Amino acid sequence: TGGLFACPLTPEPSDCWRVPIDEGVDPERESKENQWLGVSVKSQGPGGKIVDLRVRDELDGGEWKFCEGRPQGHERFGTCQQGLAAAFSPDRRYVLLGAPGTYNWKGLLFVTNIESAAPDQRVFRTPEPGERVPGAAADVAHNSYLGSCV
Repeated sequence: TGGLFACPLTPEPSDCWRVPIDEGVDPERESKENQWLGVSVKSQGPGGKIVDLRVRDELDGGEWKFCEGRPQGHERFGTCQQGLAAAFSPDRRYVLLGAPGTYNWKGLLFVTNIESAAPDQRVFRTPEPGERVPGAAADVAHNSYLGSCV
């Protein structure tokens, strides 16, 4: 199921607390079972943002998920695994997300502006198989797992 904990840097083993990030969740809309919350956690440091990802999220609307609503099946987005890896750009303006299960485990990278009012307005995504982008390298091979580390 998972959780996000905050811990001060002390020698005390019991001074951590669970950060309330799911308060007010409707159990009719969202299942917490087997979601793997915390599989990837990144911070911008003091005063910055935190991204806490879950790979197996089940939610009926209301959350930003770039694989949802796209063609399913193993050759497209059926085994997406969005959120297995994440990072912030050095200038702290963008979040990079990996989805290694897309396109028959070729994988995908997705970059978006975290300050945008519409974060679905992506800045970058890896090309779809067969899509040609000027100056781009050759297509990623099957089972490359692009996005498993960001």
